[in-house]
Amino acid sequence: MFNRKPYKAFFTGTIFIALLILSISYLKPLILNVLLFPSKIVSSFIADTKAMVGYKFIQNENRQLKKQIASLIANSITVNELAAENDRLNRLLSFKKQAPFVTIAARVIARDSGNWSRGVVIDKGFKQGVKSGNVVITEAGLAGRVVEVWAHAAKVMLLNDANSAVSASLQRSQSEGLASGTLLGGIVMRYLEKDSDIAVGDIVVTSGLTRNYPSAIPLGSVAMVQEESHGLGKYATVKPFVDLKQVEEVLIITQ
Repeated sequence: MFNRKPYKAFFTGTIFIALLILSISYLKPLILNVLLFPSKIVSSFIADTKAMVGYKFIQNENRQLKKQIASLIANSITVNELAAENDRLNRLLSFKKQAPFVTIAARVIARDSGNWSRGVVIDKGFKQGVKSGNVVITEAGLAGRVVEVWAHAAKVMLLNDANSAVSASLQRSQSEGLASGTLLGGIVMRYLEKDSDIAVGDIVVTSGLTRNYPSAIPLGSVAMVQEESHGLGKYATVKPFVDLKQVEEVLIITQ
């Protein structure tokens, strides 16, 4: 009689193998994903770490570049300031040699912070020969006069201080008046006669009638001419030749 058991076992084994192969084929992607998952995590961690290190490196480089740029800008400003200061000092010393009076060079070390007063403090005092009343100039013209003196410093009342006044004249027509400061820090030339020959652009100089002030020191130029409110004379707004807000170095006339 024909024995079917071997065939049945073979058939069963074949089906099992086929099912196993199908299962493996189906599960292969899942198995691969499971096996590769740790590798992906490690790769992602490495990539993130590299990105973080790169970002920190870029941040550090950026900070260093900013510091270098700031340093270059500061050095450039310093060089420009030194060049400007050197130019001012050269012009001042050149003027000092040509000036017809004895002077002492000084540097501004402080500025008056008052709302209505206009003054500076200089680094020369009575130990260097400075006296109260000394006239202060620059190579551009009149700056003011000394009003207080200490051992190694002095206070200068600037030309545009409300308490400052000096006799002045027009260089072109010789018309005379009084140049004084205003509360707002301007300069006006008053007491000009009604028929005074004066025009915008005229040069205003010291007349020499005020004590300690030599004649012919430039003050500024006429910026505007108007009649006095009473109608008996004229007055002029004067633009000073010296930049009184930025003056840094001066000469004190001692003789």
